[in-house]
Amino acid sequence: MRYSDSLQFDFAPAVQAEHICLQSDEAIVVDRARGARVGPVLTVASRLRGCETEVAFLDNHRLAVRSRRPRRPRQDYVLDLRFLDAQPVRERRIAWLCWQTSAALAVLAASSHWLHPGILGSIGLLTAAICAGMLALYRTRETIEFRSMHGQARLLEIRGGLGCSRAVASFTAELARRITAARAHMPQSRQQFLRDEMREHRRLQGNGVLSVDAYEASKQRILQAHA
Repeated sequence: MRYSDSLQFDFAPAVQAEHICLQSDEAIVVDRARGARVGPVLTVASRLRGCETEVAFLDNHRLAVRSRRPRRPRQDYVLDLRFLDAQPVRERRIAWLCWQTSAALAVLAASSHWLHPGILGSIGLLTAAICAGMLALYRTRETIEFRSMHGQARLLEIRGGLGCSRAVASFTAELARRITAARAHMPQSRQQFLRDEMREHRRLQGNGVLSVDAYEASKQRILQAHA
């Protein structure tokens, strides 16, 4: 409090203290029991890429995730639906160069039968076209990410080939409905929600779902949202 001609209050120290309290809150959050599965189960697998993701709803407003990626340890974890952003981030990558190369080689293979290379040249070009096509299939993919509400950390990644987003569409609609139900089941003030979201990020970082850098970046976003 400062004394002058008129009574004034300085709220800056209180705001800073609240920020410090939020940032330094390192309370250990114990994982709850997984619970029983309820509702639909989504499984997206790609043998070509060696990727598989299984997502299942649990009866305690949780989401069970099993993820397998090449050259990575298998992940098996549970998410609190309250802190998921219902709007996914979609990314589509199409290997246009590989597809064009495959098509060009196929045309050359079809026409080379009438040219000097003959049948052996056609077989070689056709084999090269098939290899280019397989590479195009491998590099062409769709990725659907679900991130945290304020931290914007990637909590769930579903990766597959073209058409993956259509297969996930009905699941996404059900997920949005259950996120709304989870937040209605435990109403909180904005400050309480942000504190719990930071604790959730901390728990996931401890379980290896989030890297240290991803956790620190999400923590800064939550602190900015708290301001």
